[in-house]
Amino acid sequence: MLPCPFHIITGLCCPLCGGQRMAVALLHGHVTEAFWLNPALFVGAPLVGLWWLWKREISSRAAFVILCICIAWGIARNIFHL
Repeated sequence: MLPCPFHIITGLCCPLCGGQRMAVALLHGHVTEAFWLNPALFVGAPLVGLWWLWKREISSRAAFVILCICIAWGIARNIFHL
């Protein structure tokens, strides 16, 4: 797996940490394990992808909301060790 530069520099988990392991777990059919590796990415990525397919665009307001959710997830996972 590729190391996370943010984690190497700060010692903290970024919002995407665990994403590679999640993808590998999904490819092996381990859905529950994939969910627990990064629950926000597991749920959020398909929702954003479906939204983009449906609308074919993401407004600046929606992008801002997604960014805020990612920042909140990054903070929460480091405070509560998720």
